Amino acid sequence: MYNLLAAVGVLCASLGEKGQEYLARGLAFILFDGLRLRRNLMLENIAIAFPEMDSATRTRTARTSLYNVCLTMIEFLASNRRNIIKDITIKNPEYAHEILRRGQGMYAVVTHMSNWEALGSGLTRLVTPTHVIVKKVGGPSMNRRVEDLRAHNDFLIIKRKKKGDAYAAIRKALAENQIIGFVMDQSRPGEPKLPFFGVPAKTNTSLAAIWGKCPAPVVPAMIHRIPGTRRLEIEFFPEIPLEKSADESADILQHSVKFNAAVETIIRRHPDQYFWMHARWK
Repeated sequence: MYNLLAAVGVLCASLGEKGQEYLARGLAFILFDGLRLRRNLMLENIAIAFPEMDSATRTRTARTSLYNVCLTMIEFLASNRRNIIKDITIKNPEYAHEILRRGQGMYAVVTHMSNWEALGSGLTRLVTPTHVIVKKVGGPSMNRRVEDLRAHNDFLIIKRKKKGDAYAAIRKALAENQIIGFVMDQSRPGEPKLPFFGVPAKTNTSLAAIWGKCPAPVVPAMIHRIPGTRRLEIEFFPEIPLEKSADESADILQHSVKFNAAVETIIRRHPDQYFWMHARWK
């Protein structure tokens, strides 16, 4: 699998930008209109988030979303040959630098929007080292290829090998005034259902729990594709105000609701670039 993915990456890189776009559109058509891969789930999710959206617009949004996912995977596989942040800018880098001048590091609330792999790489190369907590991808060979590409792209990862090691890595990065990227649109078994687009959805409360033990500024960050181009733009949003109370459990829930609201704001900006294939409302 490792060598196969490497070969596919070479092929994807050789296609050039237009060839990659054609391939992504072809794959999206096969998956969405042919195999109908998670088509119903995507349409249901979009209908929950945007009940005012008509059927045709929901279908177009879902199809474009899947095209974006395919293009992101192609760009990632080709990134060993083509710089994954070749055409990326930060709209308001001064905001992140202002937060980091406090010397506390920063949590970045992020989501699977646009080319999320380029987001981690872009923050590291253009702002400060950024570490993202990740899970294994596929089998051992596939995961090794993904990790090698991420290392090549300066996408810094925090692995959860044993209890407590991820927390130690987070504390170390924050102490060095770096960024911890927290992907907030996936859930874990046993987590509570909290409001998301006004409907209870499975919500990962890990960031809120970690913040309670190791506080630092929490800032939402988004990456999106600039329409009509292959350029990407990162944007920071206002810091999320958080306070501690005597009730740690209540704090975790209340803070997680705020994080969900931040992700919702990001998605509303570019719903056709969001990854709608998570079963958040199931």
